[in-house]
Amino acid sequence: MNFAITCAAGLESILKKEIEIAGYKIIGSWPTLVRFEGDLSAIAKMNLRSRVGNKLYLELKQYQTLDFDKLFDIVQTIDWKIYIQDNPIIVNAISKQSTLTSLPAIQKIVKKSITKKILNGKEGMVTEDQTLHPIEILVHIERDMCSILLNTTGESLHKRGYKKATGEAPINEALAAWLVLLSGWKFSEPFYDFFCGSGTIAIEAALLAKNIAPGMFRRFAFETFSRYDQELLSIELEVAKDKMIINKGHTIIASDIDPRMIGIAQENARNAWVEHYITFQTKDISEYVSGPELIGTLVSNPPYGLRMNAYDLEKIYHTITELFTHHPKLHGGIITSYEKFVTDEISWTWKKSMFFNGGERCQFYKKTLLK
Repeated sequence: MNFAITCAAGLESILKKEIEIAGYKIIGSWPTLVRFEGDLSAIAKMNLRSRVGNKLYLELKQYQTLDFDKLFDIVQTIDWKIYIQDNPIIVNAISKQSTLTSLPAIQKIVKKSITKKILNGKEGMVTEDQTLHPIEILVHIERDMCSILLNTTGESLHKRGYKKATGEAPINEALAAWLVLLSGWKFSEPFYDFFCGSGTIAIEAALLAKNIAPGMFRRFAFETFSRYDQELLSIELEVAKDKMIINKGHTIIASDIDPRMIGIAQENARNAWVEHYITFQTKDISEYVSGPELIGTLVSNPPYGLRMNAYDLEKIYHTITELFTHHPKLHGGIITSYEKFVTDEISWTWKKSMFFNGGERCQFYKKTLLK
């Protein structure tokens, strides 16, 4: 069987590595979506293990589709009662370089076909129990090739389940995990976040170092499928627990100037089972500039955009540059949309990777030594 898993733009290469490490074969890739071959166990395995994916879809059908009648008939061939009881049905659609371009029309036709199939060919309305989790169907049409995809995840995978409170403009968990991976952090060295806020980056670093599956703190849509073998999920949960690295020590330090945010970060870390692996401190970044030598990797999400006035921004980013200057063995980088962030250093420069954080165009500035 085939699957498709979505991700934020720019994260596709790391998502592919996750899929291959899990033992599955990549069969196609597009911006924000990767397709692969797998078995039923892939549903639980990838939902539990993926750190950068958004939603895992099971491919129910794939056909060439040039008209709405053909689309209606394709949807009719699927046994929807396997997946849908009285759940609300949500149909989303994507169409690229295809004959069928009207997304509302595609959604309407697919919903009508599903309803008729559930009602055994009769016309009418399906009773939807609004207390149940909705079932999402994604119709992905590209160059007239139509895939009918079933969301096995539910809410996006970046919603791990451990974050009960956040600060202002938090980074989502999947992006935080991607940045930790992108930073090149070596687990044998310390990891720092000096603008930790609600703790997301430090928590994701700890989950990665301890090999804790990020999906262990939440529920998934596939758990409601009537014919899904729940034993498969139980097996993957046990495998995930066996793979956790508990006894090996790691140094992760997270600080913030706001003591209230430190309290929130500690609570989130507790929910993610990593409170004992992170040292939280109420501290201003300037205190680290002239402090003891820092060796290791820093990944931080400092204030930017509308959150600060121009003077405060300039001061913060000058301090960040000073930090890296005074500590030549400190690597990693920061996330920001502040375009005036530059450095005059001659021994190193910033390698930039663009991404979107909450709809805002940002860059990850990674310290890179000049050759």
